[in-house]
Amino acid sequence: METFSNGSDDGDWHLTNNPDRLLQIEASGGNPGAYLHGQVFTPVPVWYVPLGTSPTHFLGNYYAQQVGGFSFDLNIFSGTQAPNRAVTLDLLTTLGTGDFSQGLEAYKIGANISTLPVGWKQYFFSLDATSTSIPPGWVVLRGNGSPGTDADWRRLMQDVETIGFELGKPGFAYPALNGWDLGLDNVRISQHISESGPGVIFPATVLLLVLLQRMVPSRVVVFRRKSRF
Repeated sequence: METFSNGSDDGDWHLTNNPDRLLQIEASGGNPGAYLHGQVFTPVPVWYVPLGTSPTHFLGNYYAQQVGGFSFDLNIFSGTQAPNRAVTLDLLTTLGTGDFSQGLEAYKIGANISTLPVGWKQYFFSLDATSTSIPPGWVVLRGNGSPGTDADWRRLMQDVETIGFELGKPGFAYPALNGWDLGLDNVRISQHISESGPGVIFPATVLLLVLLQRMVPSRVVVFRRKSRF
């Protein structure tokens, strides 16, 4: 997890490549502690890891890493409210060509922010990098704009070359009325937990708990395991 503490910035996160715009780590005011502070004037701001950034935990072979989710904390200090605005996660690859028109893209639309939230908010996206088919909620496109296939999803998961999240939905036009002042903190990639992983209650364990509950109902409390995503 990148907390931007002690000047760290795994991923070299950017909001713009304009050197005249604010992009700096603030020592306090984050969620908690340090955070990355950026400003940009654009209809749709995008926090992103630049193509070719290395080394970083946020790019590479998601399939091998068994990536299962992506989350971050965001503070919108100021911006432009507009209908149909949402947080969207984008994953892209050029397939080693350096040309996005030859590559692949996958995106997933998340929380609605048509009314800009106040204060630090966490945003989470489920991302099953080991799935053999396009997971629910995800859209895959080829570089020429045509729909992608399950095979394209698998190829992308093995070579994510850049990642970003935009404050808008693909295909929508938004007004450029005000500049954006944003804070980023606690950027995290999490691993997928398989059905045989830690925390799973197996049938024999469930049976034992049921028997114990019947024998000593006043002393045994059974907690239902919540879904990770």
